[in-house]
Amino acid sequence: MWPPAGFSEQRVGAGQAGSLAEEPAGQKSPRNERHVNCGSGRLLSPSVVQEASAPYSLSHEGPSLSSLELMDRATEVEDSGDCGNKDLPPPADQQLQGERREWSIPSISEHVAREVFIQYTARKCCYRIAPAKHMVVQNLIPLNTFRYRLETFTETREVFPISEPYNGGLVDSSDVALAPAPWSIVVDAPPLFTDCEMHIPVPHTYSVQNCSSCQGQGKNRCHFCSGSGKRRCTACHGTGWQDSSNQSCLFCSGSGKRRCSNCHGCGWRKCVCCYGKGLLLYHSELTITWKNSVTEYVVDKNSGFPVYHLQEATGKEIFSDENQVVYPIVNFPEPAIDQGSKSCIAQHQMQFASSSRILRQKQTIELIPLTKVDYDWRGREYSFYVFGTENEVFTEDYPAKCCCSVM
Repeated sequence: MWPPAGFSEQRVGAGQAGSLAEEPAGQKSPRNERHVNCGSGRLLSPSVVQEASAPYSLSHEGPSLSSLELMDRATEVEDSGDCGNKDLPPPADQQLQGERREWSIPSISEHVAREVFIQYTARKCCYRIAPAKHMVVQNLIPLNTFRYRLETFTETREVFPISEPYNGGLVDSSDVALAPAPWSIVVDAPPLFTDCEMHIPVPHTYSVQNCSSCQGQGKNRCHFCSGSGKRRCTACHGTGWQDSSNQSCLFCSGSGKRRCSNCHGCGWRKCVCCYGKGLLLYHSELTITWKNSVTEYVVDKNSGFPVYHLQEATGKEIFSDENQVVYPIVNFPEPAIDQGSKSCIAQHQMQFASSSRILRQKQTIELIPLTKVDYDWRGREYSFYVFGTENEVFTEDYPAKCCCSVM
């Protein structure tokens, strides 16, 4: 049965389970990192899915646990009799059985098909509009399809060494206190499913060391003059004589060299790393990255329509489920959605669980309107497609194109 276990028929809100939505979504989810699968050919193999699909990560301090660790934790909870952990999947006999529903989008009329086709050809400079206006519509074939979208909001923490010039003062070293672990530092997370990056100095990791660039001297040899303080005269090209006469060069007084303007003749330049101090203050910096990764699967019914055109098209949202982790759709009226859901969830689990912390997941299903319009023009049959709630048009065999048209 579908929806997945733990599903309750309520509107989605903060901390709520999934819901069936009868109205179109008012706003599309952000597509920060989107992967689109069209048809079953690009899904993970069933064997890989079976190994990685369940159980999923639990709330913890650090990256999400592996499947084996989760199974061990589930066994421990069962043995201890603790039934309060709602992150574990419920037993099969306690799973809620969602109501199976049929959804439909009214097919477009012949009048609407003609109007959107006329508007489409009007935007094409090399398309004559006559066929769109005077075509004879033969058939309207509804080919509505589904799009499954999985969003996984993750948090990743990495520590990098950072240095800055030391200007004196107290050094918060490990002698003051023990440095905290990366995942024990408490920060305010951004809104869910929003990309963000934060850089935080790690306390008690500071130390003062000699600058590695100048070896603690605070200055480096000038590479413009190689430390000599003088450079070749550009007026006489180092000869010391003027070109037009046998007189010595007025700019270098006949020496062929002039004072180096970069080091002012001293042969040394102040170190740019320590600003001439000779000392650097080293510490660890925690980089926290919140990222929303999106994977989509569009059911390809082999209707002749290139499904990649549906990537930016909108549809009617018929199902939405949001939780810390979501579970695969089961027994959806379109069987391909079951496999697409299972594969997408397994893919995200393998991709993020070992290196990141999964904070939240959301899965939605959209019903995308798609209609094939067969028409006759001057005794020959042609066709075009109308798709999405925006009534976009796609055609490959328009009968009245200029020679400059490029398909």
